[in-house]
Amino acid sequence: MGGGAACRDLCRPCQPLRSAASEKDAVSPWAGLPGVLLLLPGEGSEILAVLITRSTRNTPRGRLQGHTCGVVGGKGVSSTRAFGGTVFLLHLLGDPWHSPAPAVGFLTGERMASSGSQTKTRGNHSGHFVQPANPNVATMPEDVLYHLSLSTSTHDLPAMFGDVKFVCVGGSPTRMEAFAKYMAKELGLDHPGAEYPNICAGTDRYAMFKVGPVLSVSHGIGIPSTSVMLHEVIKLLYHARCSDVTVIRIGTSGGIGLEPGSVVVTQQAVDASFSPMFEQMVLGKRVVQRTDLDQELAKELMQCATDLPEFPTVLAKTMCTSDFYEGQGRLDGALCSYTEKDKQDYLRAAHAAGIRNIEMESSVLAAMCSACGIPVAVVCVTLLNRLDGDQVSSPHDVLVKYQQRPQRLVSHFIKKRLAATGTLKA
Repeated sequence: MGGGAACRDLCRPCQPLRSAASEKDAVSPWAGLPGVLLLLPGEGSEILAVLITRSTRNTPRGRLQGHTCGVVGGKGVSSTRAFGGTVFLLHLLGDPWHSPAPAVGFLTGERMASSGSQTKTRGNHSGHFVQPANPNVATMPEDVLYHLSLSTSTHDLPAMFGDVKFVCVGGSPTRMEAFAKYMAKELGLDHPGAEYPNICAGTDRYAMFKVGPVLSVSHGIGIPSTSVMLHEVIKLLYHARCSDVTVIRIGTSGGIGLEPGSVVVTQQAVDASFSPMFEQMVLGKRVVQRTDLDQELAKELMQCATDLPEFPTVLAKTMCTSDFYEGQGRLDGALCSYTEKDKQDYLRAAHAAGIRNIEMESSVLAAMCSACGIPVAVVCVTLLNRLDGDQVSSPHDVLVKYQQRPQRLVSHFIKKRLAATGTLKA
């Protein structure tokens, strides 16, 4: 199927758009938008994609490959439902502003579900490029990732991060540096005298380390700190043109009815009222998002856990709270307005609802990654059983061993994924 000819034969709507594309001025009625996308049926499983756009994302003319189709008629990815309810990954061929015919591209096989869903392909590359759920990012002449001390104008992000496939995040900079060193050994990339510099050394907000296809990033404690990190890391992955990325939180938590040292793979993140929701105020309005995690990814992690029988791993709900003390029903904070019985009643109700651990970041990870179509999982070790007490009192060496357990599970998962794609020998 020829690109320009096929478009002229199949698509009458392309004619006015094609004429508009030859003009240097705004394309009415989509002025100021990143672009207009038309999707047409091709031969077999091929899809003819026609993109009229000004945005080149600072790439050389005609090399805008891997651009994720996102804006149609100015209403965002959801408006692509007019084309069958599917967002397609576009491999753009040509430059619509410097060629007589619309830019076209072909996609065969895998199709990416509409915004908020996950790619189904696991073992092989699906071509799912990271795309923020924000059309403004594509039109910015420069993007300063302030809290990461990185910028599109001062750093070659594709060269630095283009091969990233796994983003592993955790609260502590020290723990994430240790995880990077551990991954280097596990992937056979470690050598005597090897150093793993903090890529975000220009700021004291977060720490970031890279080992092969693995990015290890600290997120601090709580939803606000994690949210800021995620906004900028997702944009980093977009600017670096990363594809098929998986995000996993590796953390610690308080267990509910589990022995200390148990690992929980989160099936569903819920709030303090046991609802699978993440609430945020945006422009003074209450915005609620679901906290869905990738179920296939969770199952894959649980399958990997069967290879590590030396510690228990369960699949369960995780409660995400906005506070470590009163928000989690602790009696040992500076403030407390309830009794031991109140606390026990609440925790037992949580246990009855299927919740097995409590932490402070899972809901925002689920909401943001899901909105951007990035598979995400949460893997946390329990440091204590909250039904037995509030304070973490195990010896330091025991806690260190506990904290290594989710790292071991995630490392095993990454190695199996890489081996399945032929990137790493099993």
